[in-house]
Amino acid sequence: MLVLLGCGLAELALRWPRDDVPGRDDVAAGGLGGIVALPALGAAAAGGGVLAGVAWVAFKVGALSFGGGFVIIPLMRADAVGRGWMTGTQFLNAVALGQITPGPVVQTVSAVGYAAAGVGGGLLAALVAFSPSFVFVLGGARYFSVLRTSRVAQTFLDGGGPAAIGAILGSAILLAGTLREPWQFAVLAAAAVMLLGLRRGVVFTLLAAAAAGVLVALAGGPLPH
Repeated sequence: MLVLLGCGLAELALRWPRDDVPGRDDVAAGGLGGIVALPALGAAAAGGGVLAGVAWVAFKVGALSFGGGFVIIPLMRADAVGRGWMTGTQFLNAVALGQITPGPVVQTVSAVGYAAAGVGGGLLAALVAFSPSFVFVLGGARYFSVLRTSRVAQTFLDGGGPAAIGAILGSAILLAGTLREPWQFAVLAAAAVMLLGLRRGVVFTLLAAAAAGVLVALAGGPLPH
């Protein structure tokens, strides 16, 4: 998040002299204030047990992936796997499950909550993860049209966009690193061909890959653990 924020601010600094961008300091201070506040909230959640940890992870996902998704995957994986709630393979499965449902990243964090604390953890994670979206829409709707016409906001996004692409690529590399069986790499290559070469839809590709996994399991092939 600091890299994304820094790239956006760097674009502002490079495109316009400091005095030509009204309100830029306010934007920077507000963004930095929100990012700096997150560790304090995390420290408060750290001592509150598993459910507090689940709520903290879900809050980060809901607050920082609004309007996006894959950028937040490394952060969520660090919590889910680092805290011992899931293995890398289980987290990859949770991501795949989320991709065939509405609200894919939020559904993934629900699976993380379930792994950590059962049904209650899953429900808590879903509730907390969806809450920031409602707050943003209800509290900030009147500002959306201003942001769309703001040179400051658009320039900031022009700088943050390439960083977001890099973050998404980093997510893909992390997830690919959890693959263990040769047939999984074959499925990965086939999915890349279907998505990039044949222009098939994501859901269709996921279902086709899932069918391949079912066939491997029925044939008694090796499954990742």
